[in-house]
Amino acid sequence: MGKVRDKKKEAYWRRQLVEQKRSGNSAVEFCRRRRIPVHQFHWWKRRLSWRDNQEGAGQAEHESAFVPVRLPVFSAGPIEVVHPGGCVVRVPPGFDTASLRRVLDTLDSTRTVEA
Repeated sequence: MGKVRDKKKEAYWRRQLVEQKRSGNSAVEFCRRRRIPVHQFHWWKRRLSWRDNQEGAGQAEHESAFVPVRLPVFSAGPIEVVHPGGCVVRVPPGFDTASLRRVLDTLDSTRTVEA
């Protein structure tokens, strides 16, 4: 079982990250002015980014990579989805969209791990 998250600490670091961006200062300068250890700032930045990706918080960005496609009515055969990683997914007529989403998410996560 993993560690229990400290939600107050996470909220604090999320605020620091937002304030650093707003300040226009580099991370080093921002941390110097706030007396925050730079390595700690970068650790939390990576950690929260990783958490957001794991929890699907980046889902809006992820979904924006897809565009709506209208298929012709006469399409009786499977369609092929070519994933950026090179995999080809053949989708039969009447497919379950939730299952396709899980397959594509799995391909994305394996692509991230390999990179």
